[in-house]
Amino acid sequence: MDKDIVLWLQENRIIQWDPVFVFLTDFVSVVTAAILGILFYQSFIKKSKPHVYFWFPTISLIITAILVNGIKFIIRRPRPFQIYDSIEQLTRGGGYSFPSGHTAEVFTLLFSLWLLYKKPSIRIVLLLWAFFIGYSRISFGVHYPSDILGGIAVAALSVFITKKFILPRLPILPNQS
Repeated sequence: MDKDIVLWLQENRIIQWDPVFVFLTDFVSVVTAAILGILFYQSFIKKSKPHVYFWFPTISLIITAILVNGIKFIIRRPRPFQIYDSIEQLTRGGGYSFPSGHTAEVFTLLFSLWLLYKKPSIRIVLLLWAFFIGYSRISFGVHYPSDILGGIAVAALSVFITKKFILPRLPILPNQS
């Protein structure tokens, strides 16, 4: 079923939108770094946000990276385009497929910032960005839907671990408002 969904999305995508999705997927880490840079500026230089606004997503992303790479090394699932000739690789995707690192990264930001920011506009932009990344990774033939779900699960676990076990133990955060 994973293969069928990849094929269907590839065959039914709006090709005119490909450049937009290629841009979004190829610059995930650049956008993530820019967001963390803004959060660092707001928390430590401008001091308009508590330090947790920087540390929560940053620590969550570090945990996500460790988990994604560890799981990829253990599972070693080939990418769809590597197995099926009928699936075309339309963007970069190297290494193993499960879980999706791009998806895990953007959903980690989504989940951690969702808990910090209550503004609907910020939440909607993050949600759309995360959805488009997951969609593009499948439609471009570099991930299966289950890879995307795995990335989302890793992101949720990373944010949970950070919020529940790490942030309460950081000595620099308790007195933050």
